Amino acid sequence: MENWKANLYRLALRTQPAPAWKEADRVTGDMPLAQEISRILKSQHAVGATVAIFNEKGVTGTVACGQAGIGRESVQADTVYRIASITKHITAMAAFRLHEAGKINLDADVDPYLPCSVRHPKAPDKPVTLRRLITHTAGIRDGATYTAALAGDKTLSQVMQGDSFADAVDGFEYSNLGAGIVACVLEGMLNEDFESIMQRALFTPLRITATFYPQKVEGVLSDAWRVLPRAKAAGYNAKARREKPLPPSAPDPEHHYTLSQGNLCISAPDLCRLGAEMLKPRYAPMRKKVASFGARAYNLSEGLGTFIVEDAAICPQVLYGHQGLAYGAVHGLFYDPDKKLGVVILTSGCSEARNGVLADINKAIMKKVFA
Repeated sequence: MENWKANLYRLALRTQPAPAWKEADRVTGDMPLAQEISRILKSQHAVGATVAIFNEKGVTGTVACGQAGIGRESVQADTVYRIASITKHITAMAAFRLHEAGKINLDADVDPYLPCSVRHPKAPDKPVTLRRLITHTAGIRDGATYTAALAGDKTLSQVMQGDSFADAVDGFEYSNLGAGIVACVLEGMLNEDFESIMQRALFTPLRITATFYPQKVEGVLSDAWRVLPRAKAAGYNAKARREKPLPPSAPDPEHHYTLSQGNLCISAPDLCRLGAEMLKPRYAPMRKKVASFGARAYNLSEGLGTFIVEDAAICPQVLYGHQGLAYGAVHGLFYDPDKKLGVVILTSGCSEARNGVLADINKAIMKKVFA
């Protein structure tokens, strides 16, 4: 978001009524920052939110405020959210583990495993690899064809025939399509559907409850609401999503490009457990800088599906993780491997104001937790 747009958005937000919920409605564990975090959530007009702090052993404290959607039940510590682009970080984590175990090769040409070629037309002899897809350096972009495909039923082959290639062959261009193709490649490599791959490679070994299909969610699944302009209906309607037919458990590389880019549903405690796992030295290669966000965000670089945050205005040390924004909801998973400390921020809708990439709400909470 450009600075002038962000400032205009913030001014307009002040005219909106503040959330009606009480500060720090529900607090569990050791959460000395509960009141301060609750005030940040209210100032950012959160419809509802769960914020949890974790260390290498797991969750240390949680604060839950507001509702899982306008007019819905109260948010709890274990409310499930669709975490948008944090999904990319979790997918990268699974791919890294599979590569480490010798099950896949992050540096292999992906074309043999897909129904179509994803090589850039300007460089037909340059292979695209999983590593390039995960780090947004595969020469793929989110064009109008991809945007239209999200509302329809276009195949990956059809999408790649449109305006889905970036100007630069291998420069950094953040791409939901590129990240979504990761699921298709993994299916081709392992001859198994993406949901099953993620369960087997990551969630089951770590005893995590998570799924890419809202129909499989047990318990409360949050909506996502846009607070400005104030939406009349949920952008992400959990009830409607859960009522859709569940697709077959089978590989479908032509259609599964809409999973690994943002469709993971998970609760704050389970996401904290994944974050606690990411604190281990084992994942240090994921934190190695591959590319800079450039003019889009002075304080961000990209690792292997990982945001690298270097911003003295937030805290002195480097932080890692990922942000998620979709349908009016803002989410975050950020951690400091040296201090063995992390935070999960999940919302059912809030202010989307941001200068560059990181949202105001995430920066405010990160500063409170890490500074």
